[in-house]
Amino acid sequence: MITKLLIRFLNKSYEMDTLAYKWKNVLPYSNTIMEKEDIDFLLKAGWWVQVSPLANSGSGWVCGIYKRGKKTGNWVTEYTKTYKTPHACYKWARRVLEKELDGSSK
Repeated sequence: MITKLLIRFLNKSYEMDTLAYKWKNVLPYSNTIMEKEDIDFLLKAGWWVQVSPLANSGSGWVCGIYKRGKKTGNWVTEYTKTYKTPHACYKWARRVLEKELDGSSK
């Protein structure tokens, strides 16, 4: 779950004033599917992660991190990277979003 993942990998109490979220008691990371709360969290923060297989079998996975424009509301690709597994894609996306969300709260 992305919401909990973002909290867990920060490994500290984290507060986002703009989203009125306050998190404590950070738990260890675990791989789980995204749930409604995760989707809502990312959309409110203006971010989205997409992981898709590449066209040729066995050629890897591509990860795109999108950001919603403040004026137009259109989604723009901010980051892309290719990995051999979807797990590696999501791990990279978490690191990127950690930096982005941590920077936006300052």
